[in-house]
Amino acid sequence: MAEDSAPPVEQMALASLNDGVSTPFAKAEFSDRVLIRTILSRADGGAGLAGQTVKVGGWVKTGREQGNGSFAFLELNDGSCQANLQVIVDAAVAPLGQIVPTGACVNVEGLLKLPPEGTKQRVELRVEKVHHVGPVDPAKYPLPKTRLTLEFLRDIVHFRPRTNTISAVARIRNALAYALLPTRSSRSTAFFIYTLQLSPPVIVRVLMKCFKL
Repeated sequence: MAEDSAPPVEQMALASLNDGVSTPFAKAEFSDRVLIRTILSRADGGAGLAGQTVKVGGWVKTGREQGNGSFAFLELNDGSCQANLQVIVDAAVAPLGQIVPTGACVNVEGLLKLPPEGTKQRVELRVEKVHHVGPVDPAKYPLPKTRLTLEFLRDIVHFRPRTNTISAVARIRNALAYALLPTRSSRSTAFFIYTLQLSPPVIVRVLMKCFKL
């Protein structure tokens, strides 16, 4: 029972992206987008995946143009882990002005490469295609790069999951809910997870129904 109560994180971390037959490499449930967690949570920080092509998506935490606007560095996060994936986009691939602002949403495809020596990143993504861009107005985006207080987040509830603190809490709650119903199908588990957002009496009724109490 203990082995079935948690997802195979170690197996996913050691898997190859191109091993399409037997690999449990984690992708998003309704797309072929690879979870950033699966890349960066490896023991080698993702360096062993260099040379493979992946599709990732998420929100831009920080972005900056370099080389007189010839390319840009992005720190991309999809909520699957705390760490960000460094993404490099050339100006010839996409308009940098749309993807650099903090809060922009992007879906990109590219080649994982080893960064230059002396950098803190273990792996980075060199973008070859930009499949989707959800632009944002930097003047109106309410989440600055500075540290935010919980009191400040009370006024922008719908943006809270994009912050480090609230996203970490959400991942913990998701893991706890998964552990409660290890033998259920993924769809039933997902339904149960969303019931955690409801009031306590509703949660109790759902638990009684699931466990036939």
